[in-house]
Amino acid sequence: MGNKTLTILLFASVVALAESKYPQIDQLIEKVKTKRVGLKPEEIKKLKNPFINEEKLVKLEHKIIHKKLLKRRVVFHLSSIFGDRARINGRWYKIGSKVGAYRLRNIGTNYVVLARGKKVLRLYMHQRKRKLIKIWSR
Repeated sequence: MGNKTLTILLFASVVALAESKYPQIDQLIEKVKTKRVGLKPEEIKKLKNPFINEEKLVKLEHKIIHKKLLKRRVVFHLSSIFGDRARINGRWYKIGSKVGAYRLRNIGTNYVVLARGKKVLRLYMHQRKRKLIKIWSR
């Protein structure tokens, strides 16, 4: 019987001590339960991201846009040949001239050959179709 009384007294003292240490515990719990108001979406958009360097991000975007512009497909149109010159996209070129990213390698009777590395384009007169010829290195 002595142990039961001791346990009850110990439990009562712990409860009393807890109540005296945190007298406003119910008020604190109610404060936590209330909905808190954060920033508005407009204010959040104005904040800087601490994990991203904005200058590097802008430079990277410019590089990506520049690469996309370089990858644009250019259509060549051979309109006329006169002697050792050819008119491609409204401009006259001679053998060895640079036409876009290609070099004019050869001028035939009704066609021209443009080359860039291993890629070779053959343009025909009054024809929008172009043929790719792959040259193999030895």
